[in-house]
Amino acid sequence: MAISLKKKPVTIYLQELKYLTFQKMAKDQNRKAAELVRDAMDEYIQNHSGSKKTFDSWEPLSLGGLKAEGKDWLSKDYQDQMLGSSF
Repeated sequence: MAISLKKKPVTIYLQELKYLTFQKMAKDQNRKAAELVRDAMDEYIQNHSGSKKTFDSWEPLSLGGLKAEGKDWLSKDYQDQMLGSSF
């Protein structure tokens, strides 16, 4: 099933004071309140989905125990050992 990128209408109920505050924030940023809601939802999904898709969360791949042996793929000695003189 393909997921459409079209926007879907959503109805939410807010306390009036929060709604008015949100509208003022949108006006101060020269944006629509709906944009702020979408941004807030994107941020919530990113922070609570369990899998962050940022470079900060990436971990290096294991290269056959190189860490345990204290070797580093970037070191010239290891490159020469693995690739020979052709590198």
